[in-house]
Amino acid sequence: MKIEIFQKPEKQSQMLKFLQFGTVMVFIDSRHPEVVVPDYLVGDFQLRLNFDYAFEIEDFRVLPDRLEGSLSFNNRDFFCVIPYSSIYLLVNHGIQHGALFVESVPLEMMDYFTQATTQHAVEEAKQAAPVRAVEGAPSPAKTTVAQKAEEPEKPQKKTPPKKCHLRLVK
Repeated sequence: MKIEIFQKPEKQSQMLKFLQFGTVMVFIDSRHPEVVVPDYLVGDFQLRLNFDYAFEIEDFRVLPDRLEGSLSFNNRDFFCVIPYSSIYLLVNHGIQHGALFVESVPLEMMDYFTQATTQHAVEEAKQAAPVRAVEGAPSPAKTTVAQKAEEPEKPQKKTPPKKCHLRLVK
């Protein structure tokens, strides 16, 4: 999944963009004073709520400063108000894309995102690092081809179909 870092003013535009592709998981710090969610969810700095136009929520609105809509919790509708200042991550799993808003990340989650970002940067650097050739050594592509030519192909064993635990009764 690709997660990009965005600035606070871009939360509404990113939310609208992701909604075009289906369900958006919104990561919220529900300790924010303006967040309105059921009482048992208040205090969760990792609250995740799903929004989608396909849910056909009549009062769902993406406003310039907040999200609003009646969501179902334990088969009961509850009108939620989610200010953008409490949202720190938007994810659309359908397109494998996310938007991170660093200025809104709770302190408890900052270490996690710092480690994930550092690990991702190290992996990208390893992939982008040029490979130094050693004089007289065959190139990796040639070595791979040579190794494949030397190794005899192993016949693949066909496993018999598993016996079913059901029987035909006449």
